[in-house]
Amino acid sequence: MSGLPKLPGYNFFDPTLTKYHLSHTFDYINGYKIPKLGSPGIGGRELDINSVAHIESNDPVRYDPSLTYGRTRSAALPQYLPHFALYDQKCLTFKAFFKQSVVESPLEYYRVRKVNIIYFLEDDTITIMEPRIRNSGLEQGRLVRRGKIPKNNLGNYWHWKDLQVGKDIAINGVVYHTTDCDLFTRVSHWCPLLVGV
Repeated sequence: MSGLPKLPGYNFFDPTLTKYHLSHTFDYINGYKIPKLGSPGIGGRELDINSVAHIESNDPVRYDPSLTYGRTRSAALPQYLPHFALYDQKCLTFKAFFKQSVVESPLEYYRVRKVNIIYFLEDDTITIMEPRIRNSGLEQGRLVRRGKIPKNNLGNYWHWKDLQVGKDIAINGVVYHTTDCDLFTRVSHWCPLLVGV
């Protein structure tokens, strides 16, 4: 039966064949698939040579260099960090003062009070703190609660681009005059916007 050509009408069922298992074509060596050379066909029978002969040829049209050298890898994209994670616990601190009018005393007309204007970069909020002085008799500590402070009647809020040394900032009817800033504010990339530092 093996000598008959493979033409229609010459294919006959062989009753002596009892093995129909498939042989494996790859061996695993060190975790990589390696093709097994000379693997038999179904039931251990020989494969048609002409059908697998194209695998052996080094045809330059079919040759893919990426199979030998690997695929080119594109550069990894930078990991995206949201605004609040990038600027978490980072703040700009400006030293400022405001003049509080004193109407009860004939000896002074106003009192100068020093404050710290703290701008939180993570959520664009502002708080104003006055350093505590013991036995001063003044209400000190947090003067303006942390939050987004409106800049004007148009609904705009104060932004870090609006805060500069030597500029007057009006918050809740009080005008604060900024005089200095901390080292982080000075050396960070906000430095070109700060005048007089």
